[in-house]
Amino acid sequence: MYERLLPMILILACGLAWRQVLPGGIPMQQVRQVLNTLVINLLVPALIFGVFLNAHPEPALYRVPLVALATISVCLGAGLLVFGAMLRAGRLTRAEAGAAVLAVGFGNGLGAALAVVEGLFGGTATRVPLMYEMFATVPVHWSLGVALAAWFGGAAVGWRSALVVLRMPPFWATLVALAVNASGVAVPDSVVHAFGVLGQASVPLLLFVVGSTFTFKGLSRLSVLVPVVLLRPVLGVAVCLLAARALDLDGTLLTATAVVAAAPSVAVGIAICERFGLDSALFTAALTVTTVLYVLLAPVLVTMVGG
Repeated sequence: MYERLLPMILILACGLAWRQVLPGGIPMQQVRQVLNTLVINLLVPALIFGVFLNAHPEPALYRVPLVALATISVCLGAGLLVFGAMLRAGRLTRAEAGAAVLAVGFGNGLGAALAVVEGLFGGTATRVPLMYEMFATVPVHWSLGVALAAWFGGAAVGWRSALVVLRMPPFWATLVALAVNASGVAVPDSVVHAFGVLGQASVPLLLFVVGSTFTFKGLSRLSVLVPVVLLRPVLGVAVCLLAARALDLDGTLLTATAVVAAAPSVAVGIAICERFGLDSALFTAALTVTTVLYVLLAPVLVTMVGG
């Protein structure tokens, strides 16, 4: 099963190596900004159209966001309890606590999880991380997540920040693709194929960007990183399985949803931390650790849940 993830590992390594070498002398931050703009505004919407227009989604797929919301809510709540207690005890600063809460609350469904699900289950299963991300992670992250980041950073945040999701093309692409699919409108196979080919470029570029954020600094901060690891993938999977079984998810849909729930911290959290004065170095260390563990343990999780 690990051989299916080898391309993902190599692309992550390429991102890390590129940041060290910087071919062409272009700053890594500028490279990430350009790639993120391309991926979010063009490639991911194309991927969504290619996936959801290819076949009718099974009805149970629409229960995935409910499982996701339950998982995110419990992980965020647990993060606030644990790191809030450490903050009150003087073991963390507000900047550190805020970064840790964000690292625990939100997984990278459009990065690592998308690649792992595609590698382990095939292209049709990518509907799971897309539904999980677009109708749960993205809306909650850009509303409650941003509000929490602002609170820990001591900054004011306006209600308009919650509307940023409405300016994200992947969100609307998902709604349109599902609506077209449900309406029975026939989309030419050549158009669907073109979307699929274009969308295939999104996964390696997302992984490249994630790999370029990896850092070995701050990995000694075990007092924070250990709780992050226990809460992000471990608690996330436990809550996901309980919620998924309560909603009658089973088979590949259940296993793929659990794999997404275990996803590492979302990469855009680095920018959120920098925007609100949180400890971005700590968040990046958490992202590095959770991503490496995710790649190593995802096949084990598939065997445990699927078996």
